[in-house]
Amino acid sequence: MNKINSKKDLPKSFNLENYDALELLSDKDLFRQLYWRGADLEFSNDEYPEVGMEGGAAYPKQNNLGDPFKEIKPSASFIEKQEEYKKRSKPDLLKLSYGDGIKPLMRFELSLLGKMKAKDGYFKGKPIAVDESDLGDLFNEDNGQFWAGMREPVNLLSDSMEHIMITVDVRDCRDSDLIESFKELLPLWRAELNYPEPPKPVSGGWESIRRKILDYKIIPLIDLLSWERGTNSKISLGVLNVALFPNGEKDAFIIAQTIKPFLDKIITYDSLDKIRKEISKDVK
Repeated sequence: MNKINSKKDLPKSFNLENYDALELLSDKDLFRQLYWRGADLEFSNDEYPEVGMEGGAAYPKQNNLGDPFKEIKPSASFIEKQEEYKKRSKPDLLKLSYGDGIKPLMRFELSLLGKMKAKDGYFKGKPIAVDESDLGDLFNEDNGQFWAGMREPVNLLSDSMEHIMITVDVRDCRDSDLIESFKELLPLWRAELNYPEPPKPVSGGWESIRRKILDYKIIPLIDLLSWERGTNSKISLGVLNVALFPNGEKDAFIIAQTIKPFLDKIITYDSLDKIRKEISKDVK
């Protein structure tokens, strides 16, 4: 890892003046600059790590994300690819309703499960979706091991699954009972699987959030951290401080304790969705 302990080690394309125009952007355009950078802190851009710095307040539209307000027409090449995809797509013959965070188990998940092997449990090393050939005479022996293994929760057999696999008895259980059980089990499952609850969306209204985005230099900070990730570097807090606040408006302590936590919160899906909805409602 390359440690960046001096401002002169930052790329020459980073210039705060490239971001001056952010102050003049409309609410929607400022949000677009934040939204289009949404994936930059999650995925490494090692091929073009300076793209945000060079774009500054005119960060290029990301067609894979699209316009959050659906007002900017996608490029001709993107539309062409979408049309090709539609031609290849087939209508769903079988469908069940779904919502945020809850959807029916699909064949796709089952196909993935069928390829996984258990990392723990009675049948460690064997396929999660076991059949008779995998278990030999265990069932006929009736020594208890067969059913003990078959009762093991799928989520504890592999670390590869991001979602919890459960069954919901909607045929024989009343809705109120299911809701009550779900409320009781959620905190238990989170503790058992080490899936902490995601943080709440950023607080406050858009006017306050907009001011913080600008005052905290959130957009250039994202570009610096994205470059850091894409080049396998580590920028010290001191360098971040002089790069973002050359006149001493903020110090390294404020960056660590206030600005970075604000960035972590504002860049989440829930926060971006909350802000988008507020701007869509207020700005016509």
